[in-house]
Parts: sequence; C-alpha cells; structure tokens
Amino acid sequence: MKNKKDNQYIGKFLEKDYTQFKDGILELLDDYKRKSERLDKIIKQSDKFQLQLLKANEELDIYKNDLEKKVQEEIEKREEKEKMLLEQSKFAAMGEMIDAIAHQWAQPLNILNMYNQTLLYDFEAEKIDKEYIENFQKKVFSTIEHMNSTLNDFRTFFRPNKEIENFCLLDCIKNVCLFVKDEFIKEQINISLNIPSDISVFAIEAEFKHIILNIINNSKDAFIQNKIKNRQINIEAFNKENLIFIEISDNAGGISEEIIDKVFDANFTTKEDKGSGAGLYMSSLIAQKNHIDLEVKNIDEGVLFILRKEILL
Repeated sequence: MKNKKDNQYIGKFLEKDYTQFKDGILELLDDYKRKSERLDKIIKQSDKFQLQLLKANEELDIYKNDLEKKVQEEIEKREEKEKMLLEQSKFAAMGEMIDAIAHQWAQPLNILNMYNQTLLYDFEAEKIDKEYIENFQKKVFSTIEHMNSTLNDFRTFFRPNKEIENFCLLDCIKNVCLFVKDEFIKEQINISLNIPSDISVFAIEAEFKHIILNIINNSKDAFIQNKIKNRQINIEAFNKENLIFIEISDNAGGISEEIIDKVFDANFTTKEDKGSGAGLYMSSLIAQKNHIDLEVKNIDEGVLFILRKEILL
C-alpha cells in the first residue's frame, strides 16, 4: 500500500516536472523563433544595405574615374594655356628686342648716312686723298663695330640658358637697363640703381632678366597711362637674415587696392586693349620656378615690387 502511494507521488512529481520542462522548451522555441525572425530581418536589411553599399561604391568609382579624368583634362588645359602665354611672352619680348635694336641702330645709321653725304661733298670739293680715305674707313668701321656690338648684346640677352648659376646681380640689372635704355630715354624715365657689386643670385639668369624686364616695363606703361611727368624707377638690393632683397619701386601712381591682389593672375591687365596680362603672370611663374618670392604693394606715389631669394651658402 505504501509503495503504491509512493509511486503516485513520484508520478505526480514527474508529471509536474515534465510540464515545467515542456513549458520551458516551448518558451525557448518561441524565443528562438523570435530571434530567428529578427535575425532574418537583420540579414535581409544587411543584404539590402550591402547592395546599397556596393552600388554606392560603384558610383563612387565612376565618379572618381570621371573626376580624375576631369582633373587631368584641367591640368592639360592649364599646361597648354601656360605654354601659350609663355610663347606670347616670348613674342612680346622679341618685339621689344627688335624695337630696342631699331632705337640703338638709328643713330649709327644716321651717322653712316652723314658720312656718305660728306664723302660726296668732299669728292666734289677735291678733298679726298689717301689719308682722307683711311680716316673715313676708320670712322665707318668704328660705327659698324658699334652696331655689331649692340646686336650681340641683344642676342645674348635672350639666350635660352637654362643652367642655374651664381651671377652678379648688378651686372644683370645693368644689362636689363641697357636693353631698355633708348626707349626709357625717349619716354623720359630715369632708373636709379643702388645695388652692391658683391651681391650674387643663384638662379637662371636669362629668366631672372625677364622678371626684372617685365616689372620695369610695367612701370613704363603705368607712367604713360597715368601721364606722370617726373618719371623715376629705383632698384635697390641688400642682404638681410640670409635673404637677398631686391626692391623695385616707381612713382607711377600705384595700383587700385581692389585689383592689386590680381596683378599676377593670368590674362589680368589694367591696360585696356593694349595689354595681354602675360608679363607679370609670367614673372610670377618664373619666380616660383627659381624659388623667388615675389610680391607687390602700394607706396606713397607708386608701387613697390619685392623679390626675396635665399642666399646660397
């Protein structure tokens, strides 16, 4: 009798335990189902995001390739533009050189013409003898030699020497002044130099000359445009804190503060239809190439161009 009761008790206990176990399993299954459905949803969303990401990456690659192509095209356009401006600057310089040669040759050609006329008069006056012919030849040869010397000076001025070297700054500036001498005399422009003879610059001399030439020609144009009477350009150089300073100033009236920051931009000019804007832009490019800092600012009666270059130790 006792065993039967014990068995009934154990059966009820097992049944209760089974019910709890079953409920627990069902609860776990429900939880698994919920988490599984959530995981499926996350996976589907992840797949959707992944597809969107792949699509975005593809679009980004297309945009990147297109951007690289556009950048390359812009670089090529800029290089072509700079090449055209350089050629334009060379042609302008050649025109200035031809004009300068014409000015330099005008006087000796007139002298030769005078000799020729004098020869005819003296022949008619029966003044010609051997000594006369010898003196006449010396004078003619001297004049021709002067013309040849002038031509050689201008030929070497624009010689395409691309070697970086140390050159005497004073001699370089004097050479530039010789180039514009007659034109500046004609326009009544005086150039004053205050440059120690021991200052040298490490750069490409022919290109450096272009910088100086463009700056002083810019002053010349400003003098003419602004109808300045007393026309003065000062070029000064000095060493300071391991730097060479070259300061070029004029009294041509200055540049409007609204546009002074644009004077080194390509194709920018204040000369209406008479300027291309290439001169100072090319000066800026040449300065960068030769590691020269170039800036401009207004002073009392005109502008001041400042060139800074490290001293070669």
